[in-house]
Amino acid sequence: MAESHLVTGIAESSHPTHLEDKLCGKDEVNCDKLTVITADDPTEEHHSSILEYIFAGELAQTSDVSHDVIRGDTAIMTDSGGVNVPGISADTRYIGFFAHPHVINHLANFPIPADQIENYNDAIDEGRSVVTYKATAQEAPVVEKAFKDAGLRNVKTFNS
Repeated sequence: MAESHLVTGIAESSHPTHLEDKLCGKDEVNCDKLTVITADDPTEEHHSSILEYIFAGELAQTSDVSHDVIRGDTAIMTDSGGVNVPGISADTRYIGFFAHPHVINHLANFPIPADQIENYNDAIDEGRSVVTYKATAQEAPVVEKAFKDAGLRNVKTFNS
């Protein structure tokens, strides 16, 4: 099976028209393969966009622990369904915006360092968005350049 790549970058906003103008209509980027992760509330414009949106700000329920229990100012961890040692056996997939199950599924199989995930979480929390593109080995450098040319910051490629 061919190795896949995830090209990522941080955009100043998640506004569909703004991102479509900067990224779509260019030969090097197939907009059907772009996904935007944002904390914005979904709008009709988001839903009608050619871009796929993941709304990480929506509360997520997992099968094992309520999302409210793990994040927020009033979070209280009572029981997560088993014996855990704090800091050792914690499942870090449920921290911050990347706790959203769709985000976890979208980023599955890509070894993204914890500090980079924290950087993405900070960007989303501050009103920016994370743009991703699942690319082949041949597409990755071209898409990376297109992201940089479009003004996305912190452009990185992760291999699965």
